[in-house]
Amino acid sequence: MPEIQINKNVLNVKESATLAINQKAKYLKSKGKDIYHWGFGQSPFPIPQAIQEELKNRVSHKEYLPTLGLEELRKTVADYYSQEFSFPVNPENIFIGPGSKELIFQLLYLLEGKVIIPAPSWVSYGPQIDLKGDVGSILLTQRKNDYKVQPQELDDHCKKLKSVQKILILNSPSNPTGQVYSDDELAELAIVLRKHKVLVISDEIYGQINFEHQRSTSLSRFYPERTIVTGGLSKAHSAGGYRLGYMIIPHQISEIISPLKAMISETFSAVAAPIQYAAIKAWDKSPEVIQEVKIYTKIHKACGHYFYERLKAMNIDSPKPQGAFYLFISFDYYKKELSKLGIKTSLDLCNYLLENYQIAVLPGEDFYYPKESLTARAAFVDYDGAKVLEAAKKSKQIDKYFVEENCLQIKNGLDQLEKFLHSLSSTK
Repeated sequence: MPEIQINKNVLNVKESATLAINQKAKYLKSKGKDIYHWGFGQSPFPIPQAIQEELKNRVSHKEYLPTLGLEELRKTVADYYSQEFSFPVNPENIFIGPGSKELIFQLLYLLEGKVIIPAPSWVSYGPQIDLKGDVGSILLTQRKNDYKVQPQELDDHCKKLKSVQKILILNSPSNPTGQVYSDDELAELAIVLRKHKVLVISDEIYGQINFEHQRSTSLSRFYPERTIVTGGLSKAHSAGGYRLGYMIIPHQISEIISPLKAMISETFSAVAAPIQYAAIKAWDKSPEVIQEVKIYTKIHKACGHYFYERLKAMNIDSPKPQGAFYLFISFDYYKKELSKLGIKTSLDLCNYLLENYQIAVLPGEDFYYPKESLTARAAFVDYDGAKVLEAAKKSKQIDKYFVEENCLQIKNGLDQLEKFLHSLSSTK
């Protein structure tokens, strides 16, 4: 019998690092191991009650919905963005898809040109480009700039690319760094982007998880003509399993709408009708949903700042998180001691921590950072969200004492990490 032939572009792609670490951690837990699971970025909170109730009320809807998505939902998303960022959004330029991840893939598959990926960035951008048979162009950001793209770096990078069309993926708040671009930073980047006529995929999936403001600013405010915005239910609304995302296409590049509709009609067709109806409650300004998301964000902020302060005391370097629920951490201070243990790459480090100290984090190299940098991403969402939420509603203050009392997996995991670092003193 002849061998099965498989698309070589697919064979070269490994399983998503975030999904893989989640399965490995679950397996170890099933074997009785107490795992400190900082590898998987899933909000632990319940889905806001209003969204759950709306899903129950809409469960009888079984019809195929339009390729663009449910008109009422698209209008709600358009109104939300128009009000939040003071620029008009046409519902006919919005796509609803099974998560922003799928919509980004459809877009990357459609567009010709060179895709610029700032490093560190989310693990799936690169593999999605690989599936197309192309290779992303990595723009290495620096710790001294909190891993944010600088205008001069971007200008220099664009000049080096021979491709006529350039596409930048920009994620703010950032997975994996937890950093948020300010208005001034985005305005400065917009000057360079406009100069080189760069198409931008502005991944705003964490946009409502901002520790200082109700919502992060959008690049589309400063570069509306070529910025494609993506977002969804999975992060702020804790509904990753609902698989619903949106994409906003600026009218200046509306020529991509028709081919996108054709692609979608031949792939996923439409998101499940009950999910689309329920999602309206996420962006229709329902007071109860807004209040719940605010509480979730307060808890994320307390956990992130607690995590950051503990790491700082251990000489583990990271920018202070400003949004999302991640830190991008560096063990370079311990490079000499780690080398004596045979740990010379970020993957070595993460394997050692999981196998010897039950700490699950993802290696920096999965986020396109140099493997010798001894970096890792930690997601500070390892706790029972429902219980912590109830405690937060009864608590006068959500601070480090609240975290230590209610988020024991975070405290105990950091104690375990501290134990590991103390053990390194014997290797000096």
